[in-house]
Amino acid sequence: MNLTLKVLPQGRSIQVRKNTVLIEALHEAGVDLISFCNKQGLCGKCFVEIMKGKRPEPGAQEKWLLARKRLPGNFRLACLYRMTGDLTVRIPEEATLPLMPVLKRGFRRIIQPNPAVRKIVFAPFRPDLASPLSLSDQVRAHFPSPGKKASPALLKDLAILLDDSYGTVTAVIYDGAEILDFEAADTAEQNFGIAIDLGTTTLVAELVNLNTGKTIDVVTALNGQARFGADVISRITAVFQDPLKSEALRTAVLDSLNTMIEGMLKKHRIPAHRVYEAVIAGNTAMNHLFLGSPVKTLAVSPYHAVFSALSPLPASETGLLMNPRGKVYVAPNIRSFVGGDIAAGLTAIDLAHQKGDYLFIDLGTNGEIVLKKGRQFTATSTAAGPAFEGMNISCGMLAVPGAVYKAEYDDGLKVMTIANRPALGICGTGLIDLVSLFLERGVISPQGHIKGPEKKIGVGPNLFLSQKDIREVQLAAAAVKTGIRLLLSLDKLAVADLDGIYVAGAFGNYLNIPNSMRLGLLPRLDKKKIIFVGNSSLAGAKALLVSRQERARCERLAQKIRHVSLATDAAFQKTFIEALEFRAWK
Repeated sequence: MNLTLKVLPQGRSIQVRKNTVLIEALHEAGVDLISFCNKQGLCGKCFVEIMKGKRPEPGAQEKWLLARKRLPGNFRLACLYRMTGDLTVRIPEEATLPLMPVLKRGFRRIIQPNPAVRKIVFAPFRPDLASPLSLSDQVRAHFPSPGKKASPALLKDLAILLDDSYGTVTAVIYDGAEILDFEAADTAEQNFGIAIDLGTTTLVAELVNLNTGKTIDVVTALNGQARFGADVISRITAVFQDPLKSEALRTAVLDSLNTMIEGMLKKHRIPAHRVYEAVIAGNTAMNHLFLGSPVKTLAVSPYHAVFSALSPLPASETGLLMNPRGKVYVAPNIRSFVGGDIAAGLTAIDLAHQKGDYLFIDLGTNGEIVLKKGRQFTATSTAAGPAFEGMNISCGMLAVPGAVYKAEYDDGLKVMTIANRPALGICGTGLIDLVSLFLERGVISPQGHIKGPEKKIGVGPNLFLSQKDIREVQLAAAAVKTGIRLLLSLDKLAVADLDGIYVAGAFGNYLNIPNSMRLGLLPRLDKKKIIFVGNSSLAGAKALLVSRQERARCERLAQKIRHVSLATDAAFQKTFIEALEFRAWK
């Protein structure tokens, strides 16, 4: 029996089978309703308004979420609503996956282009009785390296190109040895690649002219996998519980990326077959999920990966919108939970060639930390959770228009929102500011307790922080602090010994340094030594795309980095408990 689901404000009508869970019906219809708890009814992000139809009595958890969010009684969680009759719902703007703003700021250094993809123009001649050379003989003569021999499929395409009219042909060469394609006429100027930051929460794609190394366009979007959970642990768990989810997760992120790529190519009138390489920088779990590799071993001790480094993959095997004979290069993972995004980020800032001792901190969904002491590198990862990106917070949201990203006291609390839109929620940097300000004014104790009977702090109309929200910030900050302290202790370094701290990730672009230090999130260091590098993962992916030398250096660096598991450190538990208190570093 089919039921009718009408979705407002779009006005769409969808035919749905009886007993289908509402959020699944919406997802299948292309309505990207958020669910950061893998549809368990815990995060409270997928509330919809029941305009017409059955309103079942909410359970205890749903009642609590309705009260906490101050929603009317006709709202229900889509992940808990099973359709038994026709239904009309209104989707709140904040409940859908938003269009992400492009992060303009970021670290960039000048890199001399030397891409793996080169285009060489040549002119095959028509064989005659005096010189009846085959096409393969001509190709072999023009490209003497054995690796440049063309496959039968390529020779077939070349023969079709030439047909009755011999003329100029362009060969697409990969890594100086392999012919990827033949193209009619001189197409040497049309040589494009894509650099991708494969983030847990957000995706960024950069269209690049491989000949010049110049960026043509950059687009950002929310990772479509977010509907399966806010962090990689939720997504790994989803696959662990149901192996069929692996393909669903792969499809979700692939669809997101291809939509981004298609938009850029259409905008600049570039055909997809002129894109010959993509470089992907993501954490280990995201790389596995993108390729459909098993993630079970990442979920159980000793938490090892299926792969660390891979040879360039045929594009046709990945499904990316580009020349199917092109290549997809995945930045090398360092260890199970320190991935290619960190290896790419370290390459972007050229940390291996800088003199001195430095910390590199990526404050994304996962907190990765790398300590450079002289020529020695040590890395670890922390279970910081998604609080720094506004997730698992009562009124939390991503850094999109309408998000509170900055707060200060000036005759009362004042908040600033992205794009000066009406405040819809609080993103990570706004959360840090608010907690720091409330701590300074005694509204929150150093132990994280909200003073007062309500255990709730008002921020603005329908915006507040709960005791649970403060606990989320405590846990996230403590995880990062613990990682930093243990790495410094391991290498017998004090904070004062550091020549600088690099802070990576979109989160760092608007991070208030004094407020971060007040919470103890960042060590106390001269402000001039705190260096924000923006999306270093994307910058690194572009470096690996345009330069074979940078790629080789990245691979060597990834192999030499020592990895430390905090879980096996005897001092971890004690250090973590001490770090829960909001205090500046001594």
